[in-house]
Amino acid sequence: MTEMDETELKEGKKQLGGVVILCWVMAILTGLAVFSGFGWGHFGIPGNWFNGPFTLWFESPFTMNTMADVIRNLVSLPFRMVYSLIMPALYIAELIGIYKRKSFTVPLGRAVLVVTMVFFFPIGTIIGAILWKRFNNPVSKKYLNYEV
Repeated sequence: MTEMDETELKEGKKQLGGVVILCWVMAILTGLAVFSGFGWGHFGIPGNWFNGPFTLWFESPFTMNTMADVIRNLVSLPFRMVYSLIMPALYIAELIGIYKRKSFTVPLGRAVLVVTMVFFFPIGTIIGAILWKRFNNPVSKKYLNYEV
């Protein structure tokens, strides 16, 4: 770790302020999406087994095709959960790296910005383009102990 005086520490922290805000907002939004079930999908049971709320059990269109859909949805549930948890984990790892001033934060931050630019296209691309230069700033690289 290189020694930095207080003005360099403040400047480095100031350079990464926007990235910290982006990571907090995106970690909260993607975390809420995961916990609300948006990333997990549904089991497909109510829509496929019943025609409506007042259908009798012998009138329901239960077929082998419906059973295959239910099994497929149940088997793929853990994989969908893991893939939906990757997004908040990226932002949280980036936050931890910035707060602990780790060197892996610069490449991970660039990856986070790329993910933000791709998945949140119009607004994410604008924010990512603005914040990209923050990681290339020599003061922020020195603050994060990143040496090329």
